[in-house]
Amino acid sequence: MAASAVRFLLFYLPNPHMKKVFTLGILVVLMSSCFFADTIFEPPASKETSLQELSQKAVSSYLEDQTQKDYRPFGFGVITIRKPLEIVELEELQEKADQKPSAEYDTLILQKKAFIEENRIERSISLDHFFTLTDSLGKITVYETNFILNDTLGVKDVSAEIILPLGRKLLPALENYFYEYNIFLTPSYYESLNLSSNFYAFFKSELERREGIQEKSDFLLHTLKLTEQVAKEGAFEQEKILQRQVKQYMSKERGDVKSYEPLSFSDLYQKMQEENENVKGYYFFHKFMGTYQEVRDTNVVLIEFNPYYEMEQIYQMDRPFDQYFNR
Repeated sequence: MAASAVRFLLFYLPNPHMKKVFTLGILVVLMSSCFFADTIFEPPASKETSLQELSQKAVSSYLEDQTQKDYRPFGFGVITIRKPLEIVELEELQEKADQKPSAEYDTLILQKKAFIEENRIERSISLDHFFTLTDSLGKITVYETNFILNDTLGVKDVSAEIILPLGRKLLPALENYFYEYNIFLTPSYYESLNLSSNFYAFFKSELERREGIQEKSDFLLHTLKLTEQVAKEGAFEQEKILQRQVKQYMSKERGDVKSYEPLSFSDLYQKMQEENENVKGYYFFHKFMGTYQEVRDTNVVLIEFNPYYEMEQIYQMDRPFDQYFNR
C-alpha cells in the first residue's frame, strides 16, 4: 500500500532532542483508597452497631434480594447524612424553644412538623459501594454505585458511576487494584510497597477526575490491564507495555488493515509542558507491514499517548522512514 493510503492526519515532527523514557514517570502524593475494604474493618468500639455498618448491611441485603446474581462486595465509602433545610430549621426552632420556651415557638414547630410530614421530607444517607455481580453464565460485571437510603435505611435511589463487564482473566488485577496489593518485584519490601502505592494512587486519582459512566469504566479497564501486566512482570516497563498495546490495537481493532505485521519501534520519548516541565505525554514511531485496500506495503506511524498511557493520536509519516529511527 502507498504510504498515504492509511488515512491518518499528517503531523509535525517532534523535537528530536526530547529525552528518552526509561522509568515510570509517576510523581504523586500517596493517597488512601476512597473505599473501606470489607476485610479491614475494625471491630466497633461498643456493642452498638454503627449507622455506617447498618447502612452497609442494608445495601448488601438489597443487592442480594434484587439481583439474583452472585454478589461480591469489595468495599464501601463513608456514609454522608443529607439533612433537608426544613429539618435543619425545625431543629433550630426546637433548640430555641428549649432555651426560651414560648407559645410562638410551639406554634412554629407544629407548623414546620406538619409541612415536613405533608411533603414527606426526611433525612437520607448517601453511600458509595464497589462490588461485582456474576450471572449464571459466569459473566462478571464491576460496579461503582451510589445508594441513597431513607431514614429507615430503605433504598430510595441508585445511580451507577462505573459499569464494567470484566473477563475472569482480569479478576486478579481487580483484586490487586482495589486492595492495593504489592505488584512490583524489588529487593526491598518497602520499595515494592512504595512503588505499588504510587502506581495505584496515580491511576485512582485520575479515575476520580473522569466523568460519565463510559469514560470512567473505560479508564478502569485500561488501569486493570496495566495492573495485570505490572503484576506479571514485576515492573512497569513503559516501552514494552505500550508496544504491546499498539500491537493489540492494530491486530484486533483496525479492521481496515489486514495481515498486520509489526516490524520495529523507535525509542519511547516524553513530551514536557514548557511552563512546569511536567510530563504531558509520550510518543514513539512504529514501522509495520499491512494490507490496506488490497495493497500491501510498509508504513511508519507516529503514535501519541497521554500521561496515563492511553493511546490518543496516530499520524501517518512520510518517507524516508530511516529518519524516525536513527535519532
